Amino acid sequence: MSEQSKQAPRPAFAPPPPEDQARIKALEEEIAGLHQQMQDCDKQSRELQGRELAGEGPFASEIFTMKQRKMMLATQIQHCKVRINHLLWGSGA
Repeated sequence: MSEQSKQAPRPAFAPPPPEDQARIKALEEEIAGLHQQMQDCDKQSRELQGRELAGEGPFASEIFTMKQRKMMLATQIQHCKVRINHLLWGSGA
C-alpha cells in the first residue's frame, strides 16, 4: 500500500476559525431577534385586521406597513444567512 492510502481522508469541511465562530453566533442571535420582530409584525397585522372586521375603522395603511416591515425583516434574515454561509464556506477560498 502506498503512503497516501494509509493517511486519513482529508475532511471536506473544516470548522471556521474562532473569530468567525463568534461572528456566526452573533448572526444567529440577530436572526432569532429578527424572527421575533417578524412574529410581532404578524401579530399586530392580524390584530388590526380583526379590528377592521369588527368595524373599528380602516387600518389598511397600518396593515400594509406591517406587511412591508415583515418582508424587510425576512430580507434581513436572508442576508444574515448569506453572511453565515460565507463565513462557513467562503473563508477558505
